[in-house]
Amino acid sequence: MADTRIQTRVEEDLADWLTERDLRMHTGSHHIQAKLELGMWRRALAAELRRIRLTLNQANLIASVLSGTVMTPEIVGSAPAVLMEVGDAFHLTRETPLPGEAPYGETWSVDEDALLHYLRTLGPTADHALFDAVSRWWKAGEPGTVEGWANVGLTVVPDAPAAEHDEA
Repeated sequence: MADTRIQTRVEEDLADWLTERDLRMHTGSHHIQAKLELGMWRRALAAELRRIRLTLNQANLIASVLSGTVMTPEIVGSAPAVLMEVGDAFHLTRETPLPGEAPYGETWSVDEDALLHYLRTLGPTADHALFDAVSRWWKAGEPGTVEGWANVGLTVVPDAPAAEHDEA
């Protein structure tokens, strides 16, 4: 059986915060409160991930951009990681493309501006949840399919087929 005991020292202000929350929530100690906060964080990430809606091509595009990018263990509210990485990748392929490199939107049949707009609507927790899902997707070697993304908790929908023109 794996050792499930985790210990750490925290900054004084974090200990005070945990104690204050413990007193309001009547959990019994700041140690128990810390455990509960970790569980709450895990559930918050899962809840935010369930709210994210991407097409299959959008998810695969984001995964392509984030390939090899190390997740940071923090949330920077004013600089969402996924938005920044995707926006930077779009800019680089437009402004300084490598020979034979097509823009991401063209490669994945995705409207780049619409995707950036959507990513801007994600809050910091949702952004982190999306980055975490992509990181887990890469680590697990999941396929770039609806099912592959579902295996890491991300809901994606198949891309709509190209509009067929009616012949009149």
